[in-house]
Amino acid sequence: MKKILCIVLSIALIASCSCFALAAHEWTDECLTECNGECGQSPLIIVPGIMQSQVYVQDEEGHDLLTSDGFPIVEGMDMAFMFDTIALENEFKAAIGEILKDVAHHDRDALLDTVLGILDESFKSHYFNADGTRVNDVQVDEYWHSLAVCKETPEKSYNYAKGYSKDENGNVLPTTKYKTEYDFINRQVDISQFCEEYGYDHTYYYSYSSFGNILEAAKGLAEYIDMVKAQTGHEKVSIVFISLGGTIGNAFLADYCDPDEIDRIVFAAAAIDGSYLLSDLMAGKSTLKDNEVLYNDLIPNLVSLAADEYMSLAYLGNTLARSIPSELFNEFLDEALTRAVNEVLGKLLRNCQSMWALVPSSEYPALSEAYISDSAHAELKAMTDRYYNIQKNAGKKMKELSDNGMEIFVICGYNLELPALVEHYNVSADNIIQANSTSVGGTFANVGETLPEDYKPAIDKSYLSPDGIVDAGTCALPDTTFFVKNQSHLQLQSSVNDVIGLCCALITDKTITDAREHSGGYRQFNEYRNLSTVENLMKKVLTVGLDNVNDDVKTAFNDAVKLRESRVWSQDETKEVEEALYTAMYKAKMLSNDDSAPFFKYKVLPFIEKVLKFFSDLYEKIFGGNDFWIFPVNIL
Repeated sequence: MKKILCIVLSIALIASCSCFALAAHEWTDECLTECNGECGQSPLIIVPGIMQSQVYVQDEEGHDLLTSDGFPIVEGMDMAFMFDTIALENEFKAAIGEILKDVAHHDRDALLDTVLGILDESFKSHYFNADGTRVNDVQVDEYWHSLAVCKETPEKSYNYAKGYSKDENGNVLPTTKYKTEYDFINRQVDISQFCEEYGYDHTYYYSYSSFGNILEAAKGLAEYIDMVKAQTGHEKVSIVFISLGGTIGNAFLADYCDPDEIDRIVFAAAAIDGSYLLSDLMAGKSTLKDNEVLYNDLIPNLVSLAADEYMSLAYLGNTLARSIPSELFNEFLDEALTRAVNEVLGKLLRNCQSMWALVPSSEYPALSEAYISDSAHAELKAMTDRYYNIQKNAGKKMKELSDNGMEIFVICGYNLELPALVEHYNVSADNIIQANSTSVGGTFANVGETLPEDYKPAIDKSYLSPDGIVDAGTCALPDTTFFVKNQSHLQLQSSVNDVIGLCCALITDKTITDAREHSGGYRQFNEYRNLSTVENLMKKVLTVGLDNVNDDVKTAFNDAVKLRESRVWSQDETKEVEEALYTAMYKAKMLSNDDSAPFFKYKVLPFIEKVLKFFSDLYEKIFGGNDFWIFPVNIL
């Protein structure tokens, strides 16, 4: 439930943004690498995405704003630290009497007034003014040094404690596990594979106020590159732009990129042309009045964003939802979302430049005219107009640079829905950004569909995916764009052996020149696989030692090693290898008593999920978008 709540909050809070004035940074221009720039491997700069930088909200005097229990309000790290959760809990407790009275009197407006008042109090430290400036200033943890230095530098948040746990002497332990700056960075983007092979002193993390002024962040990146070159002795750098970092990549390529300074660039799940998730939220375009979505798709969709293992409960939730009359269910939810956007989230979504950078170029003219065309928003609109002109020409700029010899690669997840709360939810996406954006112009069938039988490929059939869903030929860079079916944006951090590994390979392996013929063994159209359970099982085997396990475990372990090293990915194969290793270890009594029997875990639970899904689908065919009350109402 906590994961689901975080997903919903992150959708609502996707605009917890921060603008900052570019300041002069102090950094050493002394070369700090042993290779002195002669090793042949350019240093790597990671430009991360949303919520992957530590941004401390501050008061007028420059002091961190603290919660009731003395922890700073941090835009980054974890959703739980963005609010004064204790104060929020107390607010709800104080208002419970009023809420119950409003419910008893069926006073919807009064109920929403109370709830939105509490939300407003929670969000207000993150608000923006109409001109795009923040109500409160922020301080960003920036790393004007390599990850080698980050490994030796304490992480600021570790100095605070909330008292979640204590040591053996009763002393309060820090809530966060980030003892050093590197600990935090590695949790956001695990690039240890690159660090171990090419050096922590060759790896950098461009931290920025990630929900702020994209144009200023791009300008800052240009200075950051000068610093990396000086400290490593290299004449060129490689850059990986991830998620929201892709918007910075757009502005950087348009205004600051010097091709002579760039080795390779990778855009991974990058918001090149924004996200319908953001534009639909900003416009208040929801599906909450669509009963077909409400009773059939909404709950499974949101649960799948949080954790696939709870899908059985999701389909059961569909059945339970139909017991609530639709006029009580969807109308209230729709009104609540509309008022939340207009009265609370609008102060974030509609007043922050980086949120406008996440609006797709096709949606920007109408939305900007509707919400920021007045005189109060003139300064903000000047910035958003400037970025819009960059964004709509991003694909053309990439092609121009590529044609002139710059090596640019793109990685795109597809075939998943956006959150079903928004109108465009069924376009092919990675759960957060539509695939047409992350692929820089690819053509995709909607989720659950294929391209029409009479579809004519833009180039030829070799650019069509084997599943008939994608035409890579319409991409800005059709030959250097990789696709990963069912890759969720929310699983990028855990895809160390897949997407993150591919990023590292593209940066380091110069034999990989395209996604088609010289791809290093990676397929242009691959498939997401969840290796987390396999990885955890392998660690347990290694802890015991391969020499101390039986032949069945050893065989299953070796199959898992081959799976992990394979560059052709399959989720079905992954589940087979996982089940074999789990079963062998269970029989060898290498698992804990809390672990389920293999038959129950891999046979019974999937069967239960299929049964509950069957009934959910059956109700959809019988009732469509109606609740269960349609029968007694018709009878009466």
